[in-house]
Amino acid sequence: MRHTSTAVGTLHGRLRAARRARGLTQAGLAAASGTGRVTLARFESGAGSDIRLGTLARACAALNLEVTLAPKGGEALAEVRLAREQERVRRIDARRRHADLAVRLLVMPSDQSAAALRRARAVVDHWERERLCSTHYIDRWRMRLAGGVRRAARALIDHDDWTDALLQNTPWSFALERPAA
Repeated sequence: MRHTSTAVGTLHGRLRAARRARGLTQAGLAAASGTGRVTLARFESGAGSDIRLGTLARACAALNLEVTLAPKGGEALAEVRLAREQERVRRIDARRRHADLAVRLLVMPSDQSAAALRRARAVVDHWERERLCSTHYIDRWRMRLAGGVRRAARALIDHDDWTDALLQNTPWSFALERPAA
């Protein structure tokens, strides 16, 4: 089987790194896998780019690794999927934190919740004065902060096409619980 380089490294480099991470010498891996030490040494050095699949499978099994087939670019696709999943988790967390804030606004004393609402509105005013956000963004936050505390709390849990974008830069950042590190 001929192997090719990948974006993350070469197959022989990965095998060498896994062996070293487990504290094995080439002779130790050869003994554990029933493979010749010279075969492993040539493969790890990159001098021999051909290796039998059975030989590679035994060496991988001895290192508690598995051999899998993946389409070309599979690692890049996996990285894209991981990034998308991380972004999805971030959006869910932002929604949860804003929903928690909505509950806190409704149960805290009315003077405190009114003060928090005034502070959020002042943040939006600052964005407008300093031209820190688009007018569309500012207008949408003004609509969500219009009215009393109950209406603003309800707006924190309502979701529409703009919700995720709005929650990336929120006038409520001073009141949100900090995400766990």
